[in-house]
Amino acid sequence: MRARGCHWHLLRAVVLLCSWQSLLQLTYATRYPDTHALPAGSKVSSPLFVHKQWKVSSKSGLLTVLVPVFPTEFELGNLRNQLRTAAKYFDINTVKEYILTAPWEKVSTLQEFVDKEWAAEFPKYHTAARVVSDGTCASQLQQGTIYDTDRVKYPGWVKQQLVKLSCAQIVTTPYYLVLDTDVFFVKRFGAQDLFKTSQCSRLSAVCDKKGRTAFQAKNDIYPIFNRTEDQLNWMEASALTLKMAVPLDWREAIGVTPQILATDVSLGLGRFIVDRFNTGSWTQYLLDELFYRYKKDYRELGEAWRPPWTEYDLYWIFATYACVWEKYHVAGTVLQDKAVWSKTDFDAWQPCQDTFDTQLDGYFNLVQSRIQLDPAVIWDKISACL
Repeated sequence: MRARGCHWHLLRAVVLLCSWQSLLQLTYATRYPDTHALPAGSKVSSPLFVHKQWKVSSKSGLLTVLVPVFPTEFELGNLRNQLRTAAKYFDINTVKEYILTAPWEKVSTLQEFVDKEWAAEFPKYHTAARVVSDGTCASQLQQGTIYDTDRVKYPGWVKQQLVKLSCAQIVTTPYYLVLDTDVFFVKRFGAQDLFKTSQCSRLSAVCDKKGRTAFQAKNDIYPIFNRTEDQLNWMEASALTLKMAVPLDWREAIGVTPQILATDVSLGLGRFIVDRFNTGSWTQYLLDELFYRYKKDYRELGEAWRPPWTEYDLYWIFATYACVWEKYHVAGTVLQDKAVWSKTDFDAWQPCQDTFDTQLDGYFNLVQSRIQLDPAVIWDKISACL
């Protein structure tokens, strides 16, 4: 009789435990909707993320530089400033390529700029340079498509965000450094300085050819809860685009350009979108989200319009969800310590004292292109420091 009573109490305990577990799971699911639920018709990649360990030359096989460009005189002026500082501070022999992308109708303009100015002033960079059309990275951006011709529904600055992800397919190194034209270099370094090294193991994503040293990119990351309202909206919108939940809490997430992306992760994100949404093209899916999220273009909505995704939020959410962020990245440095965000900032800026060759961690700085300062004026201010 006592044994039967013990069995009864044990059974009650098991039932209560299962009930509490179910309640906790229900509570969690209510707070964070089930990120594993797939839309109807979706396929499931098994496993979610697959990669082979990279074995690369630690001298020049780690990194490619990627710079999306819309080659107006203004942007080319900023790019000229970037290259002048790069020639002073960066060891170009430590990267595989310096890829410049442009819309199809601007490729010849950009190529002419590279062949004329880079060949004369930056010969080593001219050797490393490769100019490609945006459509090389995303076929929807080729000449004559709706995404090319309707530039109200599909603005160019958002297409540049897409290029930063989709150009992973033409990168031949495990990592690529994404720069905008308004970014410039502020201290001496080579590609290896952008990576944390450790002992290579079978779990490492990127190692040297001898299998001794593993590499993780040092990335700018910031606490989510410290972000602006707009930045939080971008992150939530990006999570919605992927049909995932993202808790806006204490954890840290990737920042903005300049950033280092892992080629495997960008390509994995694309495959994930294709499978999850049963679509033939992940780049088209992201472009369609620009318009179909609101059924109106951004000019009609004005201040009410919010981008339905940003490239870095998509990247970070996927990498975290796939549990591979730490395999490729580490919060080891600040790529960019400071920046000039306004005309007032620029007037007060003393680059020789607080930007170039300082003890700060950052390798880059920028003068925000949206304030439309003449690149020649910017160069006048920084050239004295070089």
